[in-house]
Order: sequence, then C-alpha cells, then structure tokens
Amino acid sequence: MVVCGMDPAHDALLKSAKRIYVTTWGPSGKSGTVPVWFMAKDGRLYFTTLRESLKARRIRATGRVRVHLGSPDGPGFAGRAAEVSDRPDLEHEILQTYCRKYPILVPLFMGRRIRRRLQRKESVVIQITPEGS
Repeated sequence: MVVCGMDPAHDALLKSAKRIYVTTWGPSGKSGTVPVWFMAKDGRLYFTTLRESLKARRIRATGRVRVHLGSPDGPGFAGRAAEVSDRPDLEHEILQTYCRKYPILVPLFMGRRIRRRLQRKESVVIQITPEGS
C-alpha cells in the first residue's frame, strides 16, 4: 500500500510499522510529537484519538501534521489532517486493523474501550492525507 506523496521505498516500512509518530502544531506554532496506532487505506492514514486530546485540538486548529514511520526519527512526510465524521464503516475497519496489528492488547482490552469512545463520540477518527496528493 503506497501512500500518495510518500517515497515508494518506504512502502515496506509502512506495512510493518506498528505505529506512526505524528507531529502537530498549534496556532502559536508550538509542536508536539506522539506515537499512534494507525491504519493505511487508499493512500491515506487513519487513527483514533480522544476528541479533546491535544493532538485533536491542534489538528482542528491548523490541520498541519508531519508523520514519521516506525520511530520518531524514521522516514517521514508532511500532510494535512482532519476529523472524519459519521463513518461507522471506517471506525469498524480501523478496529479490525488494530485487532490484526495488535493481537493481544486490542481484542482483550483496548478494542472495547476504543469502540465505546467512538460510539459515545468521545473519540474521533483522524485522516491524514500526504501533501501533494
């Protein structure tokens, strides 16, 4: 799965990476980087987060992100991020992907928590589109 706008040589890393590191910027220009679980689909990356997390608030404010694959200093790309609303099919697909990628933690514990938070609208789905796509 090649992510549009990203070097195709990084494709294998995208397939094997357990997490991506997402840097977000607030309106003041201050940045922060956090690891997140993710799903790649149709040239975009998706992840879930609490609606009021700092990264979600920064994404709403600026939409600007930088993604590094596999580690904080791994290969990366710039992108635009936005919340995706009213897509229970996508939420379900993300949870299924998480279950495959994280076969112990998600099915036994985190999956239920993520599903409940999405159902209650406490969490949101974030879509990252690489710049130039």
